Amino acid sequence: MGDIGYRDDDGFYYFLYRKGGGIRHNGDFINPAFVEKELAEHPAIDDVFVYGITSANGVPGEKDVVAAIVPTDAASFDPQVIFTACRKHLESSFVPSYLHVVPEIPKTASEKPQERFLLEAFDVAANNVFTE
Repeated sequence: MGDIGYRDDDGFYYFLYRKGGGIRHNGDFINPAFVEKELAEHPAIDDVFVYGITSANGVPGEKDVVAAIVPTDAASFDPQVIFTACRKHLESSFVPSYLHVVPEIPKTASEKPQERFLLEAFDVAANNVFTE
């Protein structure tokens, strides 16, 4: 099914991530769901989906972390506030390299985010993409 996890010595099962959904960034394995959970709790964010893009450093297998964000109020959205919150609550490798502000996260009928549309729309030079 693609779910990766393990069973501990007491027989309990633990879910870690979905195969293919992980992001390798700066040598660390990033679980996008962990980053999404932290961002989703921020009051300035209505919806979020975390994905990876080819790393700017050119290292094979590495990706930069992108957080596609639907702000609660686009007019007053401040990306630096989000980066500050990420630095406070996440390990440094988990902090998104980019915030990709979008009006909505494209989803299937079953509410699964469609990463391919976000990848197609991503442009580091666009006015809706922010870095620290």
